[in-house]
Amino acid sequence: MAPPNKDNLFGAKKQASQAKASGLDSTVKEILASEQMIRERKTARLRELRLEKEALQPPPEPKTKTKRKVVKPSE
Repeated sequence: MAPPNKDNLFGAKKQASQAKASGLDSTVKEILASEQMIRERKTARLRELRLEKEALQPPPEPKTKTKRKVVKPSE
């Protein structure tokens, strides 16, 4: 058995804080990944609905340019 010292009597505090930080880090990464996946699914679904709606609508009629009236100078 090793002679008693601060680390084996009370435990290393740095390891505990590092473990807690890495656990928090992994949790945050999981949450962000799930939110991104949800956002991408929603975007794909909305894009599909928009394309279906555009396919059902008739194409817009081309706009005709209005002719300007030429004002003749009066003498």
